Amino acid sequence: MRRFQHIFQIGAGAVGVDIGARAIKVAEVRRTAKGIELSRYGVAPTPAGAVQNGMILDPDAAGAAIVGVLREAGIRARRVIVSVSGQHVLARILRLPPIPEDEVKQAVRWEAEKHLPFPVEEAVLDTQVVRELSDDGRRQIEVLLAAAPEQLVQTYVETLEAAGLTADAIEVSAVAMVRALAAPAAEGVVAMVNLGASTTEVAIVREAVPQMTRTILEGVEGEAATLEALGLQLRRSIDFYRAQDESGQITRIMLCGGGARFPGIDRRLAQELDVPVTVGALPDVLLISHRLDTATTADVAPQLMTAIGLALRTIL
Repeated sequence: MRRFQHIFQIGAGAVGVDIGARAIKVAEVRRTAKGIELSRYGVAPTPAGAVQNGMILDPDAAGAAIVGVLREAGIRARRVIVSVSGQHVLARILRLPPIPEDEVKQAVRWEAEKHLPFPVEEAVLDTQVVRELSDDGRRQIEVLLAAAPEQLVQTYVETLEAAGLTADAIEVSAVAMVRALAAPAAEGVVAMVNLGASTTEVAIVREAVPQMTRTILEGVEGEAATLEALGLQLRRSIDFYRAQDESGQITRIMLCGGGARFPGIDRRLAQELDVPVTVGALPDVLLISHRLDTATTADVAPQLMTAIGLALRTIL
């Protein structure tokens, strides 16, 4: 979640690992003399029953699958950045009075109790001060809170250990998605939507910062899937944000995830929601390695967005 500003040497890279209920996605991003490059990627099926609602139920099976997809992609790194997702995983902007930076985490912990659907003592929390602003003459700071149940996070740690990997960072999936999609996002408020097979992640984004996230227990299993229930839940998410922020008019919706690859899904959701909908493309800052087929990479790109966003965490 933090925006590291390290100066990387040419050739330095990072690997993102996105573990979904139906597929495991990995992406390696490197800094080259020409710029930031997607050097390798891979997608493989998740072992049946290994992941459910974001919780990894079989770390050994999931770990073996990660080893396989990394090997197939030619990725040799042993340190990775992994995402966590699920109904109890969230990111949200909090507004606090100006306080010293060393007091932010404690203040956010108190505030988090109002937003978490589980005890704060059972949570893994991360924070980032986004900006300072003035509201009706009162100075405030905006802080991005990311939270996940510790028990869920531990299943990802165990999975990486089973794969012989070490986590450089563990990040909320929706935050990584926003990092990958935010570059082409226009001014205004944008809803970014990761369409998975069994769940859908929604992030309401203003100025490249997620204001709130939500996981919907509706996904896109196939082209024939009915989008009515998903459209209803997306509308509820948008309406909830509008109720919190009267100026929060959603200007468009950007899709990613495996479900975004189904032909015409952007048009169908636009009709359901009466909001312009586009399928996210690779970030403008990202070059494609000469080793990769450009057309194939562009086709699979929506499914890779979270993994790419994870890898970009320490490269941008």
